[in-house]
Amino acid sequence: MTIYKKLPLFIIAVISLLVLSGCVSTTEQKNSGFLKNYENFVDSKIYDNTKIYRADGFGKKSIAELKEIKLVPFEIWITPDLEANFNPQQLVALSQYFHQKLKANLTNSHYKIVNEANANTLIIQGAFSDIKFEDPELSATDFIPFRILINAGNAAYLQVTEAKDVITKVSVELEFLQGVEQKRVFAVISTKSVDSTIAKNGKDNMKAVKELLDIWADNFVKNLVAVKRGQ
Repeated sequence: MTIYKKLPLFIIAVISLLVLSGCVSTTEQKNSGFLKNYENFVDSKIYDNTKIYRADGFGKKSIAELKEIKLVPFEIWITPDLEANFNPQQLVALSQYFHQKLKANLTNSHYKIVNEANANTLIIQGAFSDIKFEDPELSATDFIPFRILINAGNAAYLQVTEAKDVITKVSVELEFLQGVEQKRVFAVISTKSVDSTIAKNGKDNMKAVKELLDIWADNFVKNLVAVKRGQ
């Protein structure tokens, strides 16, 4: 039996919040330093570029009984690639955007957001450790005749509209802390990406990242609710 079949349902559900459209090959995961302790993480057997940590005794029941969440604004622990064209103010704006999006999704799903943690509160905190825009690589299907035609048409469209294809990539380090003593019970290190079409001058970079963060926040809360309902 493989490791992922032994994991509680909630682990698979929570990790799936990080699964976005598209697939990337497994690479060595970089550590930003935000989590401080990077021991006892294991490679996900299901998702590329994802490592997880789970404390003993923390599982589906813990999530099902969850009623209160203290949501700490995500931090930015990155030095953006030059092509990202982000200034410090925009990076702060991205953090605030994700925090408000996640908070709204949790509130709409009937979770109580609190400012102070008690023994039964789950604290969620994290940091974005990388944002990149990369040229998509050709795959085997790109050499199939109909695929070549599609690519040729897309290239013509991009040239006319002054747009370009990119892979928008964001890395995150996230952890769940339990109660007043803030004991780590779960953590994820992951890098995920989506295909994007943005302006060549970079003016759509913020929009592309926000779209990726929307998917992240939506999947996160969706899977917490699914576990709570026993799905």
